[in-house]
Amino acid sequence: MKNLYIIFLLFSSFLSAQTHISFEAEEGFELGNMHEQNDWEVTEGADGIITNQVISDEEASDGVYSFKNAFEPDYDFQWMPIFGAVNEFEEPLDYENFTISYDVMATGTLGADFEFVIYTIIDEEFIPVGGVGVENRGNFYLIVDENYSFHPLEETHWEPGEWVNVRLEVTADEIAYFINDELQFELDNYTQADIHGFNMLHNNYGEDAYYDNFIIETEDMSVEDIEQDQLALYPNPTAGQLHFTNPAQIKAASIFDLNGKKVADINGNQVDLSGLSTGTYLVKLQLDNGKELTRKVVKK
Repeated sequence: MKNLYIIFLLFSSFLSAQTHISFEAEEGFELGNMHEQNDWEVTEGADGIITNQVISDEEASDGVYSFKNAFEPDYDFQWMPIFGAVNEFEEPLDYENFTISYDVMATGTLGADFEFVIYTIIDEEFIPVGGVGVENRGNFYLIVDENYSFHPLEETHWEPGEWVNVRLEVTADEIAYFINDELQFELDNYTQADIHGFNMLHNNYGEDAYYDNFIIETEDMSVEDIEQDQLALYPNPTAGQLHFTNPAQIKAASIFDLNGKKVADINGNQVDLSGLSTGTYLVKLQLDNGKELTRKVVKK
């Protein structure tokens, strides 16, 4: 059995209020090994970078490409998930207001466990802030402490070949896990540390998983000159009309669902949301000074 280790480098660009990663050609990705594409890093073995962690056009939930977290036939199975890719942010992101969602599809049961983790770095040690495992028997598990202890979701299942949306919402006090927009579990934020990056790994027992349509949201901490109450959205939650305070600062505004699909453009100081389904949406604001903000709004 060959020895393995994971290497980490920096992600190429700072993540502002919202970032969408769908592994498409227009984002600078191309078919083939993921290593060093947009500064993503792939597991390295004794003989070099492993070869089957790739940008693929075999499956996609958004566009035509996805990341394939594939079986590595040249290596034995592992006790822990270590085969895959990692994305480390250029700067740590604020843990008090961080959301990440993505789509995942596994090809079959009774193979590998496919694990997604957001992590922090404390005293040069990588520590999980949260994570979701696509478990080999058809269930999910959630990472619930810094020792990778897990909570099984025995009533929530996945089917081979079907895409599932996963979302982690991190605040100063808690972490909330959603699968297909349904809340699964909440726990205390046990690290209360800024988020340095995320990875997608498996333990090489067989089968593959595909990841696509990452949406990362965080408070844009670069906008010190704008007070929270200067661009308030009200009422929030709302059953219909959504209003803006101080709309003169807004150059353009749009509303997106949590999958990154635009559902409305906004003109003026209000917008009618009555035609939207119940749920959480993101209002993306482009300001006259060139900066951007993202606010959450709940449609009742």
